[in-house]
This record gives sequence, structure tokens and C-alpha cells, in this order.
Amino acid sequence: MDQLFYYFNNGDDTKAYKEALHSLRTFKSKKAITNTNLLLAYYHNKYVAIDSSIYYTHQALKSKKNVNDSLGVRLTILSYQLLALNNTNKGLYQESKKWHIKGAELSEKHNETNLYYTHLHGLASTYITLGKTEEALDLLEKCIKNSNDEELILGSYINLGSIYSSQSKYKLSNTYLQKAREMCEKNTHRKQALVNVIINIGDNYLSIGDMDKALSFYDEAKKISTENRSYNLELIVLGKIGTVLYNEKRDSEALLIFSNALIKAINLGNLDIEMNSYLMLEKLSKRKGDYRSAYNYGKHYYKIKDSIENSQKEKEINSLEVKFKTLEKEKTIKQLQIENLNKTLNIKNKEADIEKYKLQEAIIAKQNENQVLQLQNGVEKRKNEIALLKEKETLKALELDREKTIKYIVLIAFFILLIPIVGLLIIYYQKLQAQSLVNLKEKEINEQQVISLKKDQELKLIKASIRGQDQERKKIAQEMHDSVGGNLAAIKLQFSQLYNQPDKLKLIYSQLDDTYEQVRDLSHNLLPKKIRENDFIFLIKEYINTVEASSELTINVSFYDEEKINALSKILQNELFSIFQELTTNTIKYAKATTIDMQLDLLNECLFFVYEDDGVGFDVSMTTLGIGLTNIKNRVDTHNGVLHIDSKPDRGTNINIEIPLKS
Repeated sequence: MDQLFYYFNNGDDTKAYKEALHSLRTFKSKKAITNTNLLLAYYHNKYVAIDSSIYYTHQALKSKKNVNDSLGVRLTILSYQLLALNNTNKGLYQESKKWHIKGAELSEKHNETNLYYTHLHGLASTYITLGKTEEALDLLEKCIKNSNDEELILGSYINLGSIYSSQSKYKLSNTYLQKAREMCEKNTHRKQALVNVIINIGDNYLSIGDMDKALSFYDEAKKISTENRSYNLELIVLGKIGTVLYNEKRDSEALLIFSNALIKAINLGNLDIEMNSYLMLEKLSKRKGDYRSAYNYGKHYYKIKDSIENSQKEKEINSLEVKFKTLEKEKTIKQLQIENLNKTLNIKNKEADIEKYKLQEAIIAKQNENQVLQLQNGVEKRKNEIALLKEKETLKALELDREKTIKYIVLIAFFILLIPIVGLLIIYYQKLQAQSLVNLKEKEINEQQVISLKKDQELKLIKASIRGQDQERKKIAQEMHDSVGGNLAAIKLQFSQLYNQPDKLKLIYSQLDDTYEQVRDLSHNLLPKKIRENDFIFLIKEYINTVEASSELTINVSFYDEEKINALSKILQNELFSIFQELTTNTIKYAKATTIDMQLDLLNECLFFVYEDDGVGFDVSMTTLGIGLTNIKNRVDTHNGVLHIDSKPDRGTNINIEIPLKS
């Protein structure tokens, strides 16, 4: 049963319902059967299967083993609450009020505080429907003040919004409704309450004549109630939408709405909505001049209205009749008891008179003896009191002398102990000051060492970069001199002899092609060896491991899709690697960040590069781009890309780059 209620209370109510139906046939204990019936009643109440919910509630009450134990009392109170809610859904508000009153009385009697305020809240809602707003206000304020139940406070906000709306205090009403909406939106399981809030806000806009806003809120409420199978709330919203359309004389739309509401109300057994739908369909038919349909709709309306009134009157009459007969029986029993008592008293009174006379004589004799004894006791008592007073005075004097001696001894001992303690405190304070100075010096030294280490690392990186560049320059110069220079000299010589030997033109073209291929190979050879010989994603991850090992940074990286990114041109890969290196270096040097997030996605023939850190950030509007960021922008522009920098002080830095792969 605990598992079934867990399913029901955590959004898996369909599973709870199916297993409860199966378990009801197998359970043997009264307690399990009672709780299963109660769970099924809650399920049908949630989905507005009113008659089924009432049936299972009565089954739970019948299967209850003992009404007087705490579990039995609590189950009875919960059953009364379900009966009240179901009668409200059927439009039988007087019957609902009766069950809420019975539930509140039983809760108060057995100190069930939460259930007591639950019934008070339900009673307030019924009072609102019956137009007794002052009584409802008192109960709702009591619930908000004394209850710790969030659901009750939420419901109280909703009902207060409804009451103040009825009093034309729309601003105050919307204040409470907005509080309720915020509570609902924090909890996904409060969809029904959220629908009620939105309906009430729509009612407020309707009252001030803003029909468009009212309809927009009603449409929102209808959508949520339909999605969450809150069919009774959906019926209420349909009635309100239909009424607005009727008032604006959009009769065809209103007719469709009320016809739909009528069918759903009949299926759900909601007499109140069914009756209202017949009434509005009657009005629409009259407006169209279709008096035959209007007559039929009106006949159904009055038939349901009379059946509701008769049902409530019969129950009230039966209840009054039972109470009257009970009172008459009690009166008859009391009269017989009084007559028997009078007869018994007449006999006993005569015997009592005789006994009374004898007792009076004995009492007088005893009183005389008591007076003599009291006088003797008084004398002895006074003597004893005087002796006790003297002893107490002597003891008090001795006690005072002893207390004075103890105080003097304690005071002297305190001063003796205080002097070395003060000395120790002074020495300890001096040591603390000296230690704090030492700690400050050590901290400064450590900071200087850290700064020095960082500068050494930067110098090493710069030197390594310069050595690499020098080697690359030498290699380029040698290649240009040996291959491209030689070819160009030969072409120049051929051109000088072209006038005398025109047949060498074909040879010149061949040498030009060869030179072009050599220049092309040279440009490819300019790419770093690690870019040419390794996958791009492997290089990025290897670089990240190096940075994390030499700093306190955490770098999170993701790629999509890896295979396509590794297949990009090596030139573009080299540019992206350089951009990532530059951004990481800036973060280490300036940002004081702890985390870097990098994402590289290849989608729809476009490369998306996102870089974000949680550092100190900077004001983009007040800062000129440095050499590093300028280089990044130039690299992006070379590939017709877009660079966007988003940063603010104390909010980190976010850099987005988009590079199209097809021009």
C-alpha cells in the first residue's frame, strides 16, 4: 500500500490505479482493503469520475475495522473530505458543506490539526460558492495564519483572489492570484491549482471589460486542463469562454462551445455544468429564432434543476425527521427516569429524616469536644512556633557568617589566579601578533614565487616559439632559394632566348607549372608537423592535458561530429588550434578563472566554435582589442567567419565564432 500511494503521489497515478484494482481482489486484511478503496476513490476524484469516487469512498467506510482508533478516525475524516469534494463537483453545495462541517468537528475532537484546516479551507470554498464571503474570509485568514500546509496556503490565496474579485477589488485580487501562480509554477504537480488561478485572473479582466485578455487567459487554462485530464476544470473554462462569446454575439462559436460542454458534462455526471449548458443553449436558440430548440433546452434545464432541489430537500427532510424522532425518544426516556427517581426519593426521604436527627445530636456532641481540643492544640502550637523562630534566627546568623567567610576566600583566590592568567594572555597575544606577521611574510613570498614561476613558464613558451619560428624561416629561405629561385632564374633565361627560339614557349609553361607546384608544396610544408601528422581532436585534448597539469584550470570540451572535424583542411585546423591556444593563454594570464568550457560543432556546412570561462571578465564597450584578440579576428575574417565577444565584469567571458565551410 505504501508503494501504491507513492506511485499516486509522484505522478504515476495510472500505475497505482491498475495495481490497486488487482490488489483489491487479493488483499485479506481490513486495513489493506480500506486503504485500497480510499486510493481508488482519490483516483476517480482526480479525474472527475464522481459517482465512482463516491462509491469507493463508501466502500472504504464500510470496510473500516474500528472507528475509534487513530487510523480509523483519520480514514473517516479523509472520507468526509472526499464526499464533500465529490458533492461540490456535482453542484450539490449544501451537501458538500455538511460533510466539511462533520470532518472539521471530528478533526478538532481528535487533534488532527492538518485535516482540521483542510476541512476549514473546503468549507470556505463552499461558502464562496454560496455567496457567504464574510464567513469565507474569516476561515481563509485562519488557514493562512495557522496552517503550515503549502497546498492549503495556495488554495487560500486562490480563494482570497476570488472573493476580492467578487467585491470589485481587482488589484488586490490579482496580488493574491499572482502569489498563487508563482507557487504553482514552482511545482509541476499543481496543474489543477494553476488552472484555477488563470481562470480567476481571466474573470478579473472580464469584469473590467477587457474581453481579449480574458479570452486569452481562458484559452491558456483550457489548454492546461485538457493536457492534464482535469475535465471538470475544462468544463468550467468552456462555460466561461462560451459566456464571453455569447455576450459578444459570436453565436456560432458560442453554440459550438456549449454543445461540447454539454456532452462532456453528461459523460462526467456534472449536473451544474449540464444545467448551465442547457440554459445558454436555450438563450442562443431564442436569439436565432429557433423556439422549438429553445423549448427543448429549457425543458431539460428545469428538469435537472428540479431534480437537484428535490434531492437536497428530501435529504434535509429525512435528516430533520430522524433528528425529531431521536429528540422525542430522548424526551420520553428522560420523563420515565424522572418519575422513577421521584418515587425512589419519596421512600428514602422518610428514612433520611430519622437518620438526620440522630446525626445532628452526634454532631453537636462532637463539636463541643472539638472546641476543647482546638484550644489545647492552639496553646501547644504557639509554644512550638516560638521555639522554632528562635532556632531559625540562630541558624541564619551562623549561615551569614559562613557566607561572608566563603566570599572573602573566593575573592582572594580569584585575584591570585587572575594575575598569572593576565600575564599568560599578554604573552599569547604577542605570540599571535608575531605569528600573523610571519604568516603575512610567508604569503607574500609564496605569491612572489608563484608570479616568478608563471613568468618563467611564459618566457620558456616564448623562447620555444621563437626557436620554432627561426627554424621555419631558415627552412623557408632554403626552399625558396634552392627550388623556387632556381626555377625562376631558368624561366628568365628562357624568356631572354624566346625571340630567337620561339619553340621554347612550351618548355617555359612547363617550368611555370613546376614552380607553382613547388610553391604550393612549400605552403603546405609551412604547417606544423603535429598538425600535418595528427588528428585535430587528439591535438586539442593533448594540449588541454598539458594546460591542466601546469595550472589549476579545469577544461571541459565537446565535439560534434568528430569524424567530420578531423577531416577539415589542415590549414583551417591550424587556425582553430592557434585561436584556442591564444584564448587559453589570455584566460591563464588575465581572467583568474577556474573553469573553461569549449565546444566545437560542425552542422549544416558551418563550423561553430564556443569558448567560455568563469573569470573576472571585462567591459567590452570600454576595452580596445589587444594583439591576441586582433590576431583571432584576422584569422576568422580570413575564412569569411564571424567573431562575437560577450563579457562583463565579474561575469566571465563568452566568445562565439561561426565559419562557413562553403562560400
